[in-house]
Amino acid sequence: MRQILRSRSLIVMGMMLLASACVTVNIYFPAAKVEKLADEIVDEVYKGDEKQKPAPKKEQTSSLLRQVLAFLAPREAHAASATTVSNASIRALKSKIAGNHQKLAKYYNQGNVGITKDGMLAVRDTKGLNMRDVANLKRLVNADNMARNALYKEVAKALNIKPNQIGKIQGIFADQWRNKARGGWWIQENSGKWRRK
Repeated sequence: MRQILRSRSLIVMGMMLLASACVTVNIYFPAAKVEKLADEIVDEVYKGDEKQKPAPKKEQTSSLLRQVLAFLAPREAHAASATTVSNASIRALKSKIAGNHQKLAKYYNQGNVGITKDGMLAVRDTKGLNMRDVANLKRLVNADNMARNALYKEVAKALNIKPNQIGKIQGIFADQWRNKARGGWWIQENSGKWRRK
């Protein structure tokens, strides 16, 4: 009898050990969503006030036909909406960064400001600027960097990403800020070396 109880205990303990070994923690990071959002936001900021090209005219369909088509293809509609991330805070921060960008454009072009490897802005050179311009440049860079940090936190909230993964969001945005920078602007490589794009 004792041997049977001991065998059962060992079997139960073995099953519990096996079950606990099979438990995995899956930390999901929606990289594709963050990349798409970063792509959209950086494009909008860099375009500034440029007028968008008008969209090509689509065939007009009746309201009923559109509803039927939407009903028949729910996966496509869901996939499109799942990658769109926006809320009032994100829109406000994007607008603030775009406004800062317009004020900073001349400093980018003169090489006074550059985009760091972590996607932030840095004052690179104040040559040719008077004291008032230097103060204005530093104020704009600080304001823009604060808005970028706030944007990354808001993106994390909107996508239910844990705060300890905000660095991944910033890294994705950093690549977009540098990759989409205009020719002649200064960017910092991952090695820390600066180069003119």
